[in-house]
Amino acid sequence: MWRYPRQTRPYFDWLVAVAKALNLQPRVTSTVRTNREQTKLYNKYLRGESKFPAAKPGTSRHQRGLAMDVVTTDPALLGAYWKHYVGGKWYPSDWIHYEL
Repeated sequence: MWRYPRQTRPYFDWLVAVAKALNLQPRVTSTVRTNREQTKLYNKYLRGESKFPAAKPGTSRHQRGLAMDVVTTDPALLGAYWKHYVGGKWYPSDWIHYEL
């Protein structure tokens, strides 16, 4: 089970439920991150070892419980739902990342 604050849980539960309803085979890969986890991902990104961007530690929405990474079979469709119905942010350049 993934972790995130009680205030944002309904939004991310909705995201996964919609992905399941659309048969997009969602797989949550990241939720709330500690500073240590974010630092590790950021350094990996700086070394060119990650195909996804990572924010500088202290600036990541993951660290505040405001972002979730979800792999799906159609991220653009799920991103459109997220933006339209929740008003969240989603960008094709970081297609696994959904944020409030």
